[in-house]
Amino acid sequence: MAWKFVITSKGYLRMGDVKLHRDLLWPDDWCLGGGFYRFDYVNKQVILDRESYDYGRPQWSKLAAAGTRLRVPKEYEGFAFVWQEGSGRIQPVNLADWLGIDWVTSPHE
Repeated sequence: MAWKFVITSKGYLRMGDVKLHRDLLWPDDWCLGGGFYRFDYVNKQVILDRESYDYGRPQWSKLAAAGTRLRVPKEYEGFAFVWQEGSGRIQPVNLADWLGIDWVTSPHE
């Protein structure tokens, strides 16, 4: 088990302590990659990094090109969501600044 995330073509960010990334997907989801996450409670951030062994690295640019905002569970409101590429060697990206974030109560439409 590990803290993993996936993103869907509809912009949903699904997170959980699961064995496989696919355990986070709903039957009609189209996965655009995933990775791992950790909490930085001091800086109130959720740091997303690495890549899914099954689905590859997150394709944030596909969401951006489609104008799709990231849909994040409301329970995480107040945290910044940061994509950290390259194990900290590259400047992190605040996903709210790049994609925008909608805080949602339902993990699925």
